[in-house]
Amino acid sequence: MAASGENPALDRIRVTNLTRVCPKITSTTPQPNLKLSFFDVLWLGIPPITRLLLYPSAPPLRSASHSLISSLSLALSRFLPLSGRLAASDEAEIAFSGDGIAFSEAEAEGDIGQIANDDVHDWEVFRSLVPDLEAGELLAVQVTGFAGGGLALGFVFSHLAADGRSIWSFMETWAEICRAGGVMMTPEMAGATVEFDRSLIVCPSGDSISRHFINRLAPSYPLLPRHTSIIEAAAKLSRRTFVLTSDNIKSLKKRATSTATTVSTFVAIVSHIWITTIQAKKLNHEDTTILIFNADCRDRLQPPLVPNFFGNCVKICIVEAMSGELIKGGGHGLSFACMALQEEIRKVGENPLEELERWTDVFSGLPEGRVVLVSASPRFRVYDMDFGWGRPGRVELVSLTLDGHVALVEGKEEGSVQVSIALPPSQIDIFASLFHLI
Repeated sequence: MAASGENPALDRIRVTNLTRVCPKITSTTPQPNLKLSFFDVLWLGIPPITRLLLYPSAPPLRSASHSLISSLSLALSRFLPLSGRLAASDEAEIAFSGDGIAFSEAEAEGDIGQIANDDVHDWEVFRSLVPDLEAGELLAVQVTGFAGGGLALGFVFSHLAADGRSIWSFMETWAEICRAGGVMMTPEMAGATVEFDRSLIVCPSGDSISRHFINRLAPSYPLLPRHTSIIEAAAKLSRRTFVLTSDNIKSLKKRATSTATTVSTFVAIVSHIWITTIQAKKLNHEDTTILIFNADCRDRLQPPLVPNFFGNCVKICIVEAMSGELIKGGGHGLSFACMALQEEIRKVGENPLEELERWTDVFSGLPEGRVVLVSASPRFRVYDMDFGWGRPGRVELVSLTLDGHVALVEGKEEGSVQVSIALPPSQIDIFASLFHLI
């Protein structure tokens, strides 16, 4: 997306080159279409996911692009579905067309430090540093060189092809190949072969559930829903990034832990975010508020999926509570929230495929302004993405498009967690004033 924002770092952005990067595969045997599972088609109704990595110490654009393109071709050979596109049929399938993915090179005037070091998101600027995704395609990449030095690496992907765990596995492999000088790694270096066969997900009603999801979420499939209203609403939100240090997290978990149980880092942080958000929104005590997060089902299925499975395998989890239950004093609200999350996680562990036909209900009837939606995970080591010029100075989810949308990833410092959130401008400062009162 070639655009310009008000930030002087990006007064002018121009795309200088657009190429297609294809997998470097040796076999000439045509790949059969890859049939998607209900875990995949569950995401038919959402916009593509956009991510941005900023590298203040990266080399000039031309040399970096050469390394990125050659290593991307090799990485796509292992993660082949990303180079395909949705099949033009009623079946939810990926077709391996051989056209590869769009790779854009762009130039920006100014200093990357102006956006790499600011906790406040300049959303329009961020959006200009990630590419658009053409209809039916599954991945696109844009690398932007700054006149003052440094690179922005933006990518967009369809959630139909991969969940967060899978896409960061691809990015890690791409970075490792690039760091190694664009040489295909041996199996010992690269780990086990990537497995993307959806038939490994054992569910007798899987096909009928997939059809149900398609009819519910994209009745005109293979035409996908447009998301104009979401983008228009997103432009009115403010976004900010916070970091919880390891000491912050220890303190939070200590507050959250009752005499009967201990809580995980994820549960403690998400509960704290939930409470802080509803405080910023000044909800009435009797208002119902909803927390939504994803639970990885790879190890919870019977039989479990192999660790190197590439695709989608997360369930959307929903926790409801009265606002008054969450803002009780003396730490009781935090303990209540933690127990509610733990109960939902326990149920997923016992029966990850419970009430499959109702999974799409989450996309309708949500109370406006009373939802906290958590994406990604503190387990995603996004700051380890070193392409040969050091770790990124900043990594962000650009597609924070909903009121109350939160992204969690591991922070730059050991043991820290990065929290990014989108809220209306009138609420973001209140959230900031409360968030670090741990």
